[in-house]
Amino acid sequence: MRIRINMSNNVLTAIKAIVNNRKNLQEVQDGVQNRANQMGEALEGFIKNAFANCLGADQRTINREQSLTFSYLGNSNNPPDAMLRGGDAIEIKKLATIGTTQLQLNSSYPKNKLHADNPKICAQCRDCENWDEKDMLYVVGQVNGTELHNIFFVYGDLYCDAPNVYEHVENVIKEGLKSLDSVELAETKELGRVNKVDHLEISDLRVRGMWLIRTPFQLYSYLTEEIQNYTFKLVALIPLNKYLAFPNREEFEDFCYENGVTIANEEIPDPQNPANLLEAKLITYYC
Repeated sequence: MRIRINMSNNVLTAIKAIVNNRKNLQEVQDGVQNRANQMGEALEGFIKNAFANCLGADQRTINREQSLTFSYLGNSNNPPDAMLRGGDAIEIKKLATIGTTQLQLNSSYPKNKLHADNPKICAQCRDCENWDEKDMLYVVGQVNGTELHNIFFVYGDLYCDAPNVYEHVENVIKEGLKSLDSVELAETKELGRVNKVDHLEISDLRVRGMWLIRTPFQLYSYLTEEIQNYTFKLVALIPLNKYLAFPNREEFEDFCYENGVTIANEEIPDPQNPANLLEAKLITYYC
C-alpha cells in the first residue's frame, strides 16, 4: 500500500487550524501542572498538531498525520523542533509573559535559514530527507497559566541576521581561549573546554554559549498596537515571495475573509541591513 505523503501543509494550514480550534485549546492544557517544561511540551504538541491539521484528533490519527506531514519531529537536545516534508524547519518557543522576557536559544544562535551542514543538528535530522537548506520558522507562544494567550509566527529571513554575524562572535571567543597560556584545551562543539584545571587534574571547565533574542512580540509590537482587550491573539509575518508561493494561498484567503482573519501588506526592516525594507504579509486574528 502506498503512503500518502502530505507536502502541502504549511504555516497557512497551522493558522487555519488554530483559528478553527480557538475555543478548544485542550492540547496546551493536557499534562500541564504549573511546570515550565510540561507547558513547553504541551505547546509544542499543539503546534505540531496544527501543522498536521489534526487538532483534537485521537492519538492514532495524530501519529498518522504527523508522520505524513513531518520528516523530522525533533529531540530535546538539538534544533529544530520539527521539519515539514519538503518545507520549513520549525523552532517552537514558550513564554510566560510577552513583556521584557527574551527567548532562550541556548547554544544555537538565531537562524534565518537551517543548513544541512550545521554541526548543531543531529544525524537523524540531516538524513531524514534529501535537503541542503530550509527556511526557518519561529513559533513563539505565550501560555498564561494553562491557556494559550498569544502566538506569533515569524520567518527567520525577517527576524535574524546572516549566520556569519553570529559565528564571528563565537569564533572571537574561541580564538581568545586559544590564546590563554597554561590552559589545556580539548576538542569540543561548544565554545571551549579546558581540561585538568586543578593540581589533581580532575576538574574540567566547559564554556557554553547561551544565545538570547528579543521576542517577536517585542520587536514587532508596533504592528498590532491597536489590538487591545483580547483573550487570544495570533500574529504571523511571512516574506511576500514565500506567501505568494504557498499552493493553498487562495483557499486560505477565502477562509480569512469568512472568519475575521486580517491579511495586510507590511514593509519590515531587513535584519541584515535595516536601511532596506522587505515586503511581507502580516496576518492577524484575535478574539
